[in-house]
Amino acid sequence: MGVEEEYARRVQGMGPAEIRVLWEQVKARKVPEAWPPGRALEFLLLRAFQLERARVVWPYVNDHEQIDGAIHSDGLACIVETKDHADSIGFEPIAKLTLQLQRRPGAAVGLLFSSSKLSLSVIEAVKVHPIRNVLLWRGSDIDMAFQHGMRASLRIKWRRAVELGDLSYELQKEDFA
Repeated sequence: MGVEEEYARRVQGMGPAEIRVLWEQVKARKVPEAWPPGRALEFLLLRAFQLERARVVWPYVNDHEQIDGAIHSDGLACIVETKDHADSIGFEPIAKLTLQLQRRPGAAVGLLFSSSKLSLSVIEAVKVHPIRNVLLWRGSDIDMAFQHGMRASLRIKWRRAVELGDLSYELQKEDFA
């Protein structure tokens, strides 16, 4: 069994409560040693969507790229990129995900999950660049998704991107009323 398969097997044995505990550990920067840096976030998010009956493709590498996973839910086909850093992410992961999406059908959506906040400069850069299909998730969005549902959160973020052109929309409690 390869390393990726071992991580997938490990996380697939976890239920919703265990996934939430792992998320809290990621946020506190106290991930168990069994998880290499960044990998816990990657796998726990895929598992959270899987627990809500989304179709999940676990992380893989092909001839051109390394993909953190894919999620198929509610008519959306998404590729996933995760960044688990204490500091805000820069524009580079967004550019990388945008390039990966250019190799896919136009309907594909990128989901960039960051365990930290999004800096104002990143949010502004996304507004002025011709990026149409990368939804940015900050730590607070992931918290909301765990409270109100991953799939429901994805639908809201997609709807806001379509209606408002806001790819970095921050989920609010009122969105779920």
